[in-house]
Amino acid sequence: MKIKYLLTILFLASCAPTIKDFNKYQKQFLSETEFMPSEENLEGKAPKVVVFEFDEANIEIAKQADLGNSIAKSIENVLSTNRLAEIVDRKSAAKLQKEVQLAEMNKTGAYKGPRIADYAISGAISNADYASKYSSGSTYINPKNGQVISTPPRYVYTSNVAGNIKVFELPSLQVVESFEMKGKNVRSENVQSNGGISLGAIKIGGENVAGTARDDGMVRKAGGDAVDEASTDIKNFFAKKGYILEKRTLDGKSIFKINIGSVDGIKHGDKFEVIGQYETQNPITGKSEIERRVIATGRVSQLIDPKNCWIVLDDKNQESAVRLGDIVKIKYTKSVIKSALKVANNLIQ
Repeated sequence: MKIKYLLTILFLASCAPTIKDFNKYQKQFLSETEFMPSEENLEGKAPKVVVFEFDEANIEIAKQADLGNSIAKSIENVLSTNRLAEIVDRKSAAKLQKEVQLAEMNKTGAYKGPRIADYAISGAISNADYASKYSSGSTYINPKNGQVISTPPRYVYTSNVAGNIKVFELPSLQVVESFEMKGKNVRSENVQSNGGISLGAIKIGGENVAGTARDDGMVRKAGGDAVDEASTDIKNFFAKKGYILEKRTLDGKSIFKINIGSVDGIKHGDKFEVIGQYETQNPITGKSEIERRVIATGRVSQLIDPKNCWIVLDDKNQESAVRLGDIVKIKYTKSVIKSALKVANNLIQ
């Protein structure tokens, strides 16, 4: 009952904003940012990204499961599903892969080949394991109703995967971001037996069938879970950027139009940050610098078309700071409910 109540609260708290009577909203004047976006910026083309197979570091379990390739495909799936990047076929980037590996070893270097991508993603697996554990069954009597309850013996299988993900900017081959990844997969099965008879958890005669000594699929699932745990960081790095185009108001409530929409993977309820750019002076050098800072946060409303959508700010007091041309960047967060269900599933096993 408590869990159901908690999930209800979480659901209500995550409700996305809905704009009613849109046609009654009146267009308002917006002052311009000093750093208006160019036509190229407004096009907002997704970057080209190549994801290389991860280094399996001579870990036998990782090699058996082809884990390096599986993790790379999982990352490609995160980027393509959320429409955050144009995936480049890694087979066409063999020279680039060697350059990335050399840059990793020498901590320096630059790619001098053809510009086939804007970013390269690589990484290494630091741990991959698989273990099985035998759990004996039990039989007991419920003192309240006298019912006999039996739990059969079972095998519990666990796989853990850990490593790191690195994002290289091209052509400089500089590591511009690095994420840790750690995942787990758990499953269980009742112990099978050859011959004999079973009375609840009690077995008479026969022979137990040995548990599964190897499960490559489980190892790959643990790798997928590791990528899933790091996916919020990956998505935030490649998150779509748009720009403030218009402001409208009705009865003291303001809404803003931005130039990203459904073709960019935008969904009702997506969170975002509005980022202002300001010219400041370095107090030591006296040189002019551009400072970026978050001036507002909010969510995407239900009004979404292929190339644009309307957003609602979290705080009315932030509205006056927003200007025409300010940057809007989607902000991804981990799902509390999804994380809770994952923990509960592992505990049940």
